[in-house]
Amino acid sequence: MSRALTEGEIKALFRQLVKAAGGVEAAAIDLGCKHQRVSLLQCVRAPDMPSFRQILTLEAVVGRAIVTGAAARAIEGEADDQLKDAMIEAVQASAEALGSVHAMDADGSRTEAEIRDVQQRTQKMLREAQEAADAAARLKPGAVLQ
Repeated sequence: MSRALTEGEIKALFRQLVKAAGGVEAAAIDLGCKHQRVSLLQCVRAPDMPSFRQILTLEAVVGRAIVTGAAARAIEGEADDQLKDAMIEAVQASAEALGSVHAMDADGSRTEAEIRDVQQRTQKMLREAQEAADAAARLKPGAVLQ
């Protein structure tokens, strides 16, 4: 599900970024401002938000996309959400395939149409399972946004 980060999330991530950059005073030196300004930018109660340039500057110092990476994942949809959705689709496809197998064998004989139906449903099940496996392969270690 695509979404934008909230102001609180941005400030919390900026706080992590400042910590990774060596703390408030080190970040202030890198940003060319006073350490009080950096403290204000990460304070949830303060209305000021860190600028895009400030975020990029500190991410370049740290060498990691802490804020912008989280923003990109939120916009693209969390891998966790994609995995959950793919797993639901795979389970539904499996249930449909199982139902088709039971229906095919219920009367004690199999027709060409019943066999084709089972084959189509199991192929769909396979595709859905592969999508779930692909989503699982994209997971990365780290914090999970709630």
